[in-house]
Amino acid sequence: MKHKILIVLFLVLECCKAQSISSFQYSRANLLDPSPAVILVAAHRGMHRDYPENSIPAIQDAIDHHVDIVEIDVQITKDGIPILMHDEEIDRTTTGRGEVRKLTYAEICEFKLKDKAGKETALTVPSLAEVLELSKDKIILDLDLKLKKRHLRKVTRLIEELKAENSVFFYESRHAVIKKIQRQLPGALRMTKVSLNRRAVKRAMLKANPEIVHLGNSERDRDPVFIKYLQNYYKKPVFANALGALDLEVEKNPDTLNYFITKGINVIQTDKPELVLNYLVARGKHDQF
Repeated sequence: MKHKILIVLFLVLECCKAQSISSFQYSRANLLDPSPAVILVAAHRGMHRDYPENSIPAIQDAIDHHVDIVEIDVQITKDGIPILMHDEEIDRTTTGRGEVRKLTYAEICEFKLKDKAGKETALTVPSLAEVLELSKDKIILDLDLKLKKRHLRKVTRLIEELKAENSVFFYESRHAVIKKIQRQLPGALRMTKVSLNRRAVKRAMLKANPEIVHLGNSERDRDPVFIKYLQNYYKKPVFANALGALDLEVEKNPDTLNYFITKGINVIQTDKPELVLNYLVARGKHDQF
C-alpha cells in the first residue's frame, strides 16, 4: 500500500512539473529542438485584428493568448533609434507623412497609429526598446530587419544591453548580415529564406548557417521531401507563411491548416494567430496554456 501511495505521489509531482513550464519556455524549447508533434504559431506584425500592426497592444494581445512568436519589422530613425515600422514611409500606418530615415523618433511620435481600417487611434509608434522590455521572457520576437547593414549594431547592442538574447531571433535574407549578427551577438538565433535548390541551400548553410529556415511561398518550395531534407540533414526547424490566400481559406475552413500538418511544417506565420493556435490545440499539435 505504501509503495502504491509513493507511485501516485510521484505521478502527481511529475504532472505538476510538466504543467509548470511557461508558454515562453514551451515555445523556445520547441523552436530549439523541433518535433513533428508540435507546430508553433507566429503572429504576423502582432495580433492586429483589434489593434494596429506593430503596436504595443498587438504584441501584448499575443502574449495574453500564449502565441509562440510575434513577427515585427525593425527600422532606424534619422537619430538612430530602432523602431517598429514595416513600410519605408509612415504614411500608411500613421497620421503622419514621410520616410522613417528622414524623421527623428520624436517627430514620428507626434503622429498616431492607424488601425486596419485606417482609423486614427491613441497609440504611437513603439521603439524596439519598449517592445523588448515588454516581451522579454514572455514571447519570442521575430525581428524582420528593414535596415542598412551599417545600422545593425544599434539593434544588437540594444538587445545585449536589455539582456533579451533569449527572446529574439533575426530574419534576414542577406547572408552577409546573418554572419554579422553572429559576430555581434553570438548565440542569437537567425533565420533566412531558402528555396527548393539544394545547391543554393548548401551555399546558404555554408555562408550563413542559420538556426531556422524560412520556406518560400510557392508549392515547389514546400515540397514535403525538401522539408524532410532540411529537418533531417541540416537539423533545422522549418518556418512557412499562411499569409494571404491560405489565411483567407483558414477563416472559412480551419481544416485548411491540415496543409501545414501534412507537410511537416514546424512554424506557421499567420494573420489569424488565435484561430490557428486554437485549431492546433484541438488537433493535439500544441499544448493548451
